[in-house]
Amino acid sequence: MPNNIFGTVGGDGLKNPLTENLDAAGFDIEDVNKIFTNEIHDNGLGNIAIHEPLNMTNNTIGNLADPVAAQDAVTLAYGEANFASSAAIPTSAPYDLYGAFTDEDTPIALAIQPLTLNVPRGFTCSGVRAFLKNGATTAPYYVVDIKINGVTIPQGTGLCEWSIAGETTSSLGTFTAGNIFLALGDKLTVAMNADATASGLKIVFYGSVSI
Repeated sequence: MPNNIFGTVGGDGLKNPLTENLDAAGFDIEDVNKIFTNEIHDNGLGNIAIHEPLNMTNNTIGNLADPVAAQDAVTLAYGEANFASSAAIPTSAPYDLYGAFTDEDTPIALAIQPLTLNVPRGFTCSGVRAFLKNGATTAPYYVVDIKINGVTIPQGTGLCEWSIAGETTSSLGTFTAGNIFLALGDKLTVAMNADATASGLKIVFYGSVSI
C-alpha cells in the first residue's frame, strides 16, 4: 500500500482498478462526481449503513423494515395495512335541507300555502322525505308540485305521500330525473294537498354535499 495516493518516491500510486484496501480514515472527500460501490458500511459508530437496493437514479429506496421509532420511514405496504387507503376516504357526506309547513300543533289549513326554501349551500338532492306530528284521518297528504326557481322538478310515482304521524317510510321518493344538484341560492317551492285533520307537517330534501 503506498503512503499516500501519489505513492512514495520511486513507488507507484493507486492503480485503476484499485486492487488494495484503501484506508481513508481522517480524510475528507469533496466534489466527487461519481462513486461506484457495492456496499457502504458504518464506521463502527453506527453513523451509516447502506446496502442494496438503494436507487437514487430512479428515486426509490427499497428493502425497508417496518417502522419502530417515531422518525422511521413508512413503506407503502405498511401504510396501506395500518391506515386507510386514499380510496377509502369519503368524498361526500349526507346533507339535508329541512322546512316546516306549519307549527307542530295547529291543524293544517285546507288552503295551505306552498313552502318556500332557499338553498343555503350547494348539494346533490336525491329525494324528499316528509313527517307529520299528528296523522291524517282522510286520504294521505301528498306533494303536488316541487319547483326549483319556478321550474317543476320531474317527480317519481308516489313521491312524498304520507298520512301517519311520524311516517317516513312511504314518504321516501326519488326524482324521475335522478339526483338533482341544488346550487347556493336556489329557491325551492313545495305545494301539497291538505285537509284539517293533521298537524306538524315537515318536509326534508335529502342528499349529499361534497367534502
